[in-house]
Amino acid sequence: MYEVVSEADVEVDAALRETLLGAFPQDAWLSEEAHDDRERLRHRRVWIVDPLDGTREFLQGVPEYAVSIALSINGQAVLGVVFNPEADEMYAAAAGSADERFQLDTAESLSESYMLVGRGEWQFGDLPPVPDGTKVLPVGSIAYRMALLATGKGGLIFTPGRRSEWDVAAGAALLSAAGATVSDIEGRPLSFNQAEPSVRGLIAGRPSLHGEARRLWQQSGWRIH
Repeated sequence: MYEVVSEADVEVDAALRETLLGAFPQDAWLSEEAHDDRERLRHRRVWIVDPLDGTREFLQGVPEYAVSIALSINGQAVLGVVFNPEADEMYAAAAGSADERFQLDTAESLSESYMLVGRGEWQFGDLPPVPDGTKVLPVGSIAYRMALLATGKGGLIFTPGRRSEWDVAAGAALLSAAGATVSDIEGRPLSFNQAEPSVRGLIAGRPSLHGEARRLWQQSGWRIH
């Protein structure tokens, strides 16, 4: 798949790596813009970074891109930071911290809240099976979508597309702090710093909404190849 890369991606990656590994030199690094050093698989602590998630939006001047930074320990995203510089919005939390700044939408069904989807998914109609009338809100960066979801701006993220670990690790930590259920499309908990650093789709939201989306997926017969 063709990926858009800007000069900003590379520069932000270099700055973050210098800062974080300068402070924690024993940690490993996994980033969209860096060579994947498989030595990381021997490390308990790995920084998982997307220096600019939503590069297309950045290049198009759409204020829906973000810097995504996560710390994974033993495969779990324990710390997440998502920063949207255009909107001057910073989201940061430790997984499982029950941080009161992160509160989920109170909707208990898909028809009562917005499903946050990618702009490409919206544009090309590549949406997962949902009930007729479900409201959708297109937002560029998936890291930014996950941060918005963690603060109650929308009820569910439901996407069948494979995602790289650096796309979702920080958001997974934020959603954990909000008390959300987060899994791949098959309902399995996310595990990071894998040999193949990607996840098979994503379902995230309040447990009841997550369960509803999961049932719809099972009933649809769709499969990821």
